[in-house]
Amino acid sequence: MVALWRQRLTSPIRLALLGTMAGFPLLAVAFMHGGLSILGNSQGPVLVLGAGMIGQDVSSGVLQLLFARPVRRPDYVLSRWLGVAIAASAVALLQIGVAVALMAARHSMPEAQELLTYAAGRVLESFGLAAVLALLSSLIPGFGDLALYLVVTMTAGVVQTVGRMKAWAWLDHLGSEVLASLLPTIDIARLIVASPLPWYPIVSYASTVTLCLALAIVAVNRKELSYASG
Repeated sequence: MVALWRQRLTSPIRLALLGTMAGFPLLAVAFMHGGLSILGNSQGPVLVLGAGMIGQDVSSGVLQLLFARPVRRPDYVLSRWLGVAIAASAVALLQIGVAVALMAARHSMPEAQELLTYAAGRVLESFGLAAVLALLSSLIPGFGDLALYLVVTMTAGVVQTVGRMKAWAWLDHLGSEVLASLLPTIDIARLIVASPLPWYPIVSYASTVTLCLALAIVAVNRKELSYASG
């Protein structure tokens, strides 16, 4: 995880993208009245930090050198997932902290429950999307995981739009389910007020994350890597 963080922090392009994604919403908070929802979700930071989390190591030959050491492949996949998820969560929490400070400066502090539920949602999004990206990155070398994610997201959006235009409920539902799987999260605010407790969002989130990580581990285990020096 430390190696991943060091790699990301020494990439000027990633840092510039992160700064832009975190900074523009903060400008909106500073000059506009609104809640924390102005900040958006964790999709951007996770994609920036997680793109190529496994595939980049495959393309550069790092994976061969790494697995020549006593490193278990499941541990490698989980460490990559945790590294991206923790880093994205830290970016989200830092952004929320700055936003709260800006809101406090003009005496419009959000309520404690709103703040906690929004922060928890951003963290859950980070861990959920990082798992999806780990699966995609285990399948495609380089930064192909990012391209595949964007293509599937746009396709699902088109499917959902067509379903709504044609009033085809099944097509609309298919598109929305695919989009939900691409950004797993739990609506904490809705979960708190719901009675009885709805288990479907919790089970759906947990199963999506678990399945993505399990499939990523299987994909990495099945990779045939050459350890010859050339």
